[in-house]
Amino acid sequence: METYSITVYETRQRSAALDEFEEALRYSNLRYSLRDILSTGAATLTNLQQALEKSMQVCSLAGINSNEHFKPLYVFDPTSGLTHTDWLMSKKGFCLMMMHLPLNAQTARWLWELADV
Repeated sequence: METYSITVYETRQRSAALDEFEEALRYSNLRYSLRDILSTGAATLTNLQQALEKSMQVCSLAGINSNEHFKPLYVFDPTSGLTHTDWLMSKKGFCLMMMHLPLNAQTARWLWELADV
C-alpha cells in the first residue's frame, strides 16, 4: 500500500529586516582575508587559490554551507584600473586555509598557534 505524507508550507513571508540582520551577522564573523595572508609572504596567490578550493571542498563534503565561512569581495585598484577578487573568511575558514597551504616556516608557526586554540 502506498503512503503519502502531508507537507505544510508556511504562508507567512519572512521579514526583509530579518534577512538583512542574518546577513549582517554572517558578515561580522568574516574577519580574515586572503590579502592578509598574501601580505605576509607565507604563500603565493596560486597557493592561496588552491587552498581556498580545497577548503570549500571540505565544507561541501562535510555538508557545511561554505557561504557561512567564505565570501568573495571584489576590490577595484584605481591605479591599474583592474578589479580582483579577495575572499573574506571566518575563523574556521581561515584555519582550513592554513591547513591546506604548503608548509614553510611562517605556516608552521600559524599551525602551531592554531593547534593551541
